[in-house]
Amino acid sequence: MQGVEISHLNVAISAALKAYYDFRHSTVDDALRPVAAYGSKKTKDTLGMDAGPEITICEELGRYDAGAVVVTEEIGSRGKQVSDTFRPNDPQTFRTVFICDPTDRSNQLKEFLNSFPRNAKIGEILGDTESVKKWEEKFDFPVSITGATSAISCVRRGVPIFAVIVNYITQELIVSCAAGNRILKLPNARPKVVDLEYVRLNGTRLTFHGIDGVKSMRRFVTFLGDAGKAGYEENFAGSGLLGEHDMSPEGRQELLHYGKPGGPSRVLYLSSIQSDLKHVGFILANGEKIGEWIHWLPFVQFARSENDDSQPALILYEVFQDRPWTKEGVLMATPPNYSVFREYEGRLYIDTSWLLRMPNPSQLRSTLIVAPYDNRWAVRASSQFGYRPIRF
Repeated sequence: MQGVEISHLNVAISAALKAYYDFRHSTVDDALRPVAAYGSKKTKDTLGMDAGPEITICEELGRYDAGAVVVTEEIGSRGKQVSDTFRPNDPQTFRTVFICDPTDRSNQLKEFLNSFPRNAKIGEILGDTESVKKWEEKFDFPVSITGATSAISCVRRGVPIFAVIVNYITQELIVSCAAGNRILKLPNARPKVVDLEYVRLNGTRLTFHGIDGVKSMRRFVTFLGDAGKAGYEENFAGSGLLGEHDMSPEGRQELLHYGKPGGPSRVLYLSSIQSDLKHVGFILANGEKIGEWIHWLPFVQFARSENDDSQPALILYEVFQDRPWTKEGVLMATPPNYSVFREYEGRLYIDTSWLLRMPNPSQLRSTLIVAPYDNRWAVRASSQFGYRPIRF
């Protein structure tokens, strides 16, 4: 990694951990209290557990680089905006964008915290063995994947350079970058310094396994919506990935591993964290916002095959439809002409200048497939529909 990339990563780790440990010092009442005046939505849907981590992360990243853009759902984007033509190799072109999901699975976290006294300290709940069991009983397992998280990713000159994910429930830090993928158990009290070197020395290598059989190639995880979130079932059906039988209740039951997953941590269903007894063949971003799936891209970029270091462990395809669905006026599955992934001199980049021209960049949606490199079904299905492979 270049020095500037290590510096960006270290500040992201610091910001995520400051937000996490500050959250641990708050009470359940602090976390669940509505914060109606904060953010772009100005509604009572925003709670302290949403606003608090986001404010901390934005302030920390802003102090580090006042010129960087920070994109989050509540505020949209903060920092210097650009409207220039995309020139990834021009050092004068502004290209550092942090994209954050400060509190993912907030609905589940809200329900979980509501089962505790309002004056209970969050730090006494998170990481407790009984709390972990309680979470898994309510919201599926393994909790290292299904737990509520906070995530920060960075795109520099059009390329994803890292992802940082903190699991609130298990007290784990996950880092993906060119130096490797690691998972680190965090102590109750915040260490003085946690940086890339600390993670490499004290963390455990996170591996991504291949397919264990033909049956598991089509087993998948995606978000299919819940109360008040229409459009996801329609977008999934419109992708054409599954046939009529597989879309039936019986077929769905056999292939769908989980239908209400988190965003940033979803890629971990393809990792060694997921049980060997039930491998997942692919994950899908089902017309979801960029803050849900951007954190998968560093894993796709940097995870290597367990059997051959010359091969990537994961593959990524962009799904599009002739007549795509929309949600809140935004395309859920973008064809190449409208995609944030743009080709420039024979390479693909994330066109951040185009992204930042959106009134609220956090509202960008895409439909993406990520699968193990040796998932032949995913390659065939994506290729026959003409879906683009995304490689940076």
